[in-house]
Amino acid sequence: MIDVSNLVIEQQILSLNQMPFQADLNIAFAIDKNYLKPCGICIYSILKHNPNLNIDFHIFTTYFDATHFKALLTDRIRIHVHILKPDYFDSLQTTGHFTTAIYYRLSIAHILKDQVKSFLYVDADILCTGSLDDLTTVSLDHTVLGAVQDSSMKLEDITGLGLPNTHRYFNSGVLLIHCKHWLDFDVVEKFTQLIGQREYEYPDQDVLNLILEGHIEYLDEKFNYFSENDIQPALMHFVSTPKPWSICAMNNALYLKYYAESPWQHEALNPPRNYKEEKKYAKKLWKNKEYLHSLQWFYRYTVHKLNQ
Repeated sequence: MIDVSNLVIEQQILSLNQMPFQADLNIAFAIDKNYLKPCGICIYSILKHNPNLNIDFHIFTTYFDATHFKALLTDRIRIHVHILKPDYFDSLQTTGHFTTAIYYRLSIAHILKDQVKSFLYVDADILCTGSLDDLTTVSLDHTVLGAVQDSSMKLEDITGLGLPNTHRYFNSGVLLIHCKHWLDFDVVEKFTQLIGQREYEYPDQDVLNLILEGHIEYLDEKFNYFSENDIQPALMHFVSTPKPWSICAMNNALYLKYYAESPWQHEALNPPRNYKEEKKYAKKLWKNKEYLHSLQWFYRYTVHKLNQ
């Protein structure tokens, strides 16, 4: 079993609650500095729609600034911060697409195993728009995790991974994980054996599907919604790029509503990260009839693209 005894180098708890605290739900994030703000906005949205739940949040990260997170605190939540050693997994296998940061979230069960029975892992590019009550009653007594099927995954891509054509491929952005079963099934050990054997389009997600085939409890689509199906989502997953906290993003009005209500409301949206996003921003400005500003960004895009 993988040794995580030195992975966490610092821990802190943000809390207003001085009384004994029994969490209805444990929610975990694994992020880097770039995802600290969206993680906070996700937490804000969860609190907005779940006033009846006592929640322990667990943030696994290599960098943390508590300033705005303190504004989220109420007597019904705690925020546990686990500062991770950034080079801890450098000797483990990866692919050309992903770094060893993929191992951080895979190790959460190892770190929390003595504290919780199960936890909900949530990607930071998610917005809560409904109740999570139903997740508190999901039984994982006979399986390793709960996840939402990705119905957009093509059959040939599923069988191309070596999975049977009956496999219901799941998205790994929301995972309800049973700690003991995860450890007993040696998920991380099996992951390290498979991840370096070939190229994967979605490395961590593809490998988890390979490992856990037949050990999945499928959750309602509303708990990881990224399709165009006409349902009322509880967790909306912004799977595409640019992300909704970027000035380049289109159709992000709902996300910006929560952004403007959150403690991060006075922070500017993220600028373009590369020439592709500069082009998208220029097009967005043109659509909004900001023609001069748009031409300036088209010029930046052209210069940066030529210099690639």
